[in-house]
Amino acid sequence: MNEKLLNGRLRCLDQAQGFIDAAEHLNDTNCPHIVYHLSLLALEEVGKASMLSAQMVSHARGDDGRLERWLESHRRKLQWAVWSPMDRISPEDFQAAQRFAEGAHAKRLASLYVDPKAEITDLPPCERVPAEYAHEALNFARARLEMERARGTPTGEIDELTEWFLDTMEHPDRSRQLLSKPFTARFEEFKGDARAWAAWSRDEFARLDRESRELLEADLARPAAPKGAAKPRWRANAVVYTPSHSLRPKVLAQWNDKFEAVKLIWSGNKDQFTLQITLRDNEPLPALPGRVISLAKLVVACLNVGTIGYFWFERSGFERKMFKDVRDLESKQSMTIEGGKSFWGDGRAVALTPEHIDHAIHCMMAFAPLPEVQAEPIFMPYYNGLALIAKSDVFYNFDLLARGAFCGSLAGALRHYGGWSGKPEDFEASFHDGFAPFMPDLEHRTQMFKALTVEGDPTETSLVNLRSAKQLADLYLIHTARRTWRTILDRNVP
Repeated sequence: MNEKLLNGRLRCLDQAQGFIDAAEHLNDTNCPHIVYHLSLLALEEVGKASMLSAQMVSHARGDDGRLERWLESHRRKLQWAVWSPMDRISPEDFQAAQRFAEGAHAKRLASLYVDPKAEITDLPPCERVPAEYAHEALNFARARLEMERARGTPTGEIDELTEWFLDTMEHPDRSRQLLSKPFTARFEEFKGDARAWAAWSRDEFARLDRESRELLEADLARPAAPKGAAKPRWRANAVVYTPSHSLRPKVLAQWNDKFEAVKLIWSGNKDQFTLQITLRDNEPLPALPGRVISLAKLVVACLNVGTIGYFWFERSGFERKMFKDVRDLESKQSMTIEGGKSFWGDGRAVALTPEHIDHAIHCMMAFAPLPEVQAEPIFMPYYNGLALIAKSDVFYNFDLLARGAFCGSLAGALRHYGGWSGKPEDFEASFHDGFAPFMPDLEHRTQMFKALTVEGDPTETSLVNLRSAKQLADLYLIHTARRTWRTILDRNVP
């Protein structure tokens, strides 16, 4: 038993008791919103205790990252206060807990903070929680704390099926699929037998993953030889660098589990990996160079999109210096002359996450099958933008050209997927229509749209506009890839 986790669980329960005691002192005062807030804090601590219990009995996994993500989310902690896979694995219970967490957290925010844009007729925060809501929340927190204490020290191990359910519900896209109509309809067919339904769901996910992998592999390996006749023969390795992300072998393995033909091989360095491409002996020799280069470009483009970062076949040109030596002739002291700023800003890399890789996989799944005539208007300018960033250095700046390339990529994507007519006067409306599903705030979209129009002195704004233009292209392509692949999966679900 992990003593650190056990101690943390006990402290969470004691902290929850403290919040409940404080809420009870205020329960008869005219502060129901404070009672409500303290009760939700108590529930969050109960939820954390439940999370730590789950981590204790699945300690063999050693996945501290998952626990950290759980503990960072107020909604997730509230959800775990009323639902735990250690008790049951049911989609209905999970969705009910999710709705409770979303509603409770929204009401808490509305009752704590003053909105400076609120209308005069709107209720002030202190009046947005009725007394009966506060009493119910306090009673619920008290009951949940008692239940969690009664559970006692967790023992045993979470079995393999529950592990799978935990991992699936942790993943945004896969949890959405698990709670989709085809899967919840099958849950009803199992007449509430949650474990039988979970076992079927796991097998169904495995089938869909296998079919999706075969679909992509078939495209990556064309022209296909007779079944069983082709075998691996050609292998090419290329080093890929990234100034934007810090790599981890476990996250790279997530990609490798999906694809046979293209692998991301851990090099031991956090800023580079080996892109390994393997082709079968049914590839005609004259087609090999073009096939290898095309695959390499597709993978690198998908990684750039999925991470909203920068991956390329050589290090940034800004790492080179224009002058070998600069010296003060009087003092004989040497000095440094900075040549410019790197595309990735302050040079601090962020951790490559499973979500980044998942976005890149979706891009491979969605965009690899595109006919060349459809893919070229989107990905030729995108790849040109990546190349121009690589060439921009202390000797010459290509920021404006790169920015224009990413704007062109976004325009191509909006025309193919978003219904843009191709007329300049219709572009802004298509932009808002295309981004509204994942960027609902009009003011935010309007601000981001400015990156697509050069304002002020281009020499001062080009780098900022370049980053924003690439990010906008990335965000729209991620949204499109996820939407496209969900459509393909939905067609395959019985």
